[in-house]
Amino acid sequence: MKRLITSALLAPLMAAPLFALAAPVNLINNGSFESNVVGNGTWTTVSSTVGWTVGPNGLEIRNNVAGSAYVGSNFAELDTSANSWISQTLNTVAGQSYSLSFAYANRPDNLGAASNGLSWSIGSLTGTVGDNTDTSWATFATTFTGTGSPMTLRFAAVGRSDGYGTSLDNIIVNTVNAGSNAGAVPEPQSLALMLAGLGAMGVVLRRRKTAGKA
Repeated sequence: MKRLITSALLAPLMAAPLFALAAPVNLINNGSFESNVVGNGTWTTVSSTVGWTVGPNGLEIRNNVAGSAYVGSNFAELDTSANSWISQTLNTVAGQSYSLSFAYANRPDNLGAASNGLSWSIGSLTGTVGDNTDTSWATFATTFTGTGSPMTLRFAAVGRSDGYGTSLDNIIVNTVNAGSNAGAVPEPQSLALMLAGLGAMGVVLRRRKTAGKA
């Protein structure tokens, strides 16, 4: 009977992932531009927004206008009335690997490849995406190494400065673990379940020991 009780107590513990990893934390603040309230079917140009430094020509944030968001409701364009840019500075750990990813697409009413294009840069890495006429969302991903000093992630419109540029959404920066379980931290609910199971085992064993002495 006691063995059945012990087995029943251990069953949920054995089933739970003892080292389930929590979801990676995005180091980018407001990476999908959802901090600004923009009504469905409308757009706005802002001179500032949460997390980002905005260039002098502003940042266009759209909600279901000239395309739709990759995630959430809002997405951005950096060719407002003229080409603009945004940047965000991240604190980094020297030697730590980081992943960078983002989504981009050209407007359905784009004015051709020469009008489109978006540059990105962080540290010594730089590149250009969207200098074509593709209107479906695509994702770009790369990795970089932290310097131990603040590093600035920057995006800029690089096509013809005509108000019709490449859209941007879902910007994510995560740390990259050295090993599959390196630095793994159990989720709080898994840790609580594990401790509860171990405590219940201790109670059963103490009772068995006491019964043996009687």
